[in-house]
Amino acid sequence: MAGGDIGGIFGWMLLPPFAAKCTLIAFHWILRRFSPHLVPHPNTAKHAQHQRFSYIFVILLYLGYTLWSTEKGLAPNYYAMFGLDPGSYAPQQLRSNFRRLSLVLHPDKNPGSEGLFIHVQGAYKVLADPIMRFVYDRAGEAAVACTSCKSTGDFILAALPRRLGVYLVYMLGSIGVQVFGIGVYGTYWRYLAIACFLALDVLMMTRLTEPAVIRILHWVMPRRTSFEIAQVLQQVMMCFFIALNQIGPHFIPQEKNVSTVVLAKELLVGLEVTDKEIVGRGRRIVDMYKGTGLESELAADFGAEMKLGMTMGTSKSFRTEYTERMNDERQKTVKPAPQQ
Repeated sequence: MAGGDIGGIFGWMLLPPFAAKCTLIAFHWILRRFSPHLVPHPNTAKHAQHQRFSYIFVILLYLGYTLWSTEKGLAPNYYAMFGLDPGSYAPQQLRSNFRRLSLVLHPDKNPGSEGLFIHVQGAYKVLADPIMRFVYDRAGEAAVACTSCKSTGDFILAALPRRLGVYLVYMLGSIGVQVFGIGVYGTYWRYLAIACFLALDVLMMTRLTEPAVIRILHWVMPRRTSFEIAQVLQQVMMCFFIALNQIGPHFIPQEKNVSTVVLAKELLVGLEVTDKEIVGRGRRIVDMYKGTGLESELAADFGAEMKLGMTMGTSKSFRTEYTERMNDERQKTVKPAPQQ
């Protein structure tokens, strides 16, 4: 499973860009045969739009293929071994199919099938026991391998650390790609989805009735157990967020990570320049009206400049207070030198 996941991640990283280029070339080749005037020239907005839509088409197509291959790649479960539907079958049908399969695979009649015969016996033992069947449906084959477990609670408690470890790996992987600047789109929803799937998994293993979403998906995958459906959903989650990070840059431009200190410095410089301009304009106005007898016009124009100056004075006081707060915060973060 881990190897397939790693291969899938590398596939998502390498295949879509190459496939999108091929798709765009093929689309333009077909378009030239029927409507040559609709083919945009390179380095135009229309050409960039065609590139985006070809990329999105490839991503969505690859997403559908990944999900289909995930469901088909799951190994046959115990129910499929006996030709049964997990949702509805009679105990008599299980015993009948087991006897028939045991006769076919018995080592006396079919030498070399000892391993498969033992596997069939183990599967029948799980499905015939209500407790082990419940654990198998909700937590998978590995959960029923506990030899010291007797009750449902024992099996679930033994399986919980392994199930929780899966989500710990998801969380650490999500943090890792975020640190390296890869998974920058849908970060909030990615963590929310991990938390929701964790809650779904815990509810599925601890409650007698299955969650509503699992019951609905049984209509889509009727021959899969709840545990297998949860595995497919986890793959859906991982592929969806990989697809989101592939499509996101084509629609949502990534904002530049400008620090608050840089923005504050630019604001302070702008305020200082504006303050000097106001003083210079006031002096020019006084020189312009000096000796002309137009004191009323001087008062009106100078009053307007004074209003602007008062506004900038308020901004200047805010600038001083903000600078002092920045210095205080900076001093708090500096560790005192050790005493000799």
